[in-house]
Amino acid sequence: MALDLPTIAGNHERQLLTQSRERMSASDAHTHDELLPQHRAWLASLPPTLALSGEVFCCHGTPSSDLVYFLETTQPGFEGVGLGANGVRAATLREASERAGIALQGVGHGLILCGHTHVPHVLQLADGRLIVNPGSVGLQGFDDDHGHAHVVETGAPHARYALLERGATGWHATLRAVAYDWDSAAQRAEREGRPDWAHALRTGFVGPLEGQCT
Repeated sequence: MALDLPTIAGNHERQLLTQSRERMSASDAHTHDELLPQHRAWLASLPPTLALSGEVFCCHGTPSSDLVYFLETTQPGFEGVGLGANGVRAATLREASERAGIALQGVGHGLILCGHTHVPHVLQLADGRLIVNPGSVGLQGFDDDHGHAHVVETGAPHARYALLERGATGWHATLRAVAYDWDSAAQRAEREGRPDWAHALRTGFVGPLEGQCT
C-alpha cells in the first residue's frame, strides 16, 4: 500500500472479502482479524488481472481463475521430485497453452506473470509467449485440497523473486533465491499456533498439515 506498486488480487484477497469467517481457513481467519477498514478497501480495489504494457500480463493463478495452477497440474497419486511428490506435477505444454487462452495471443514477445503455487518456474509456449512464476517471498511449502489433496514444496526456505529484462530478442527471466531470517518468521508462526507454517518456513518442505494444527 505504501509503495503504491501495481498489484493484483489472488485467491486469499478474494476469500477475505467474500467468505464468512466461519468458512475461512486458519490463515484467512487470522488475517481477517488483523485487517483494518483501510486494508479492506485497498484489497477491494485490486484487479484480478493486470496488463502492465502491451507485452506484459499479470494473473494470480491463470487468466481465468485464481485457484487453478498455471505451470503445475494436480494429479491424484502422482509422485515426483521437487513439487512435493504428492499429487502435483509440472504442467505439459498443451495444458499451459490452454490455460493461457487468449492472453497476449499474437504478441511476439508476450510475457505472462503468474503465481499461486509459490514455485519458481519458467515455460515458453510454442507461439513464443513466456510464462514466469517468480515464486514467493514467503511460504515455500503448503498443503491444499483444491482438486484433490496435494502438497507443494520448493525444497528450500529462501525468499524467491524474478528479475525480468527486455532485450532485442525478447524477455529474459532470472530466478533468484535470497536468504533471510526465516527462523524468526517460523517462531512467529509457532506463537500463532501454526506449526505447519513454521516447518515450511524453516525448511521449504511440508511437515504437519494445516488440519493438524491446534
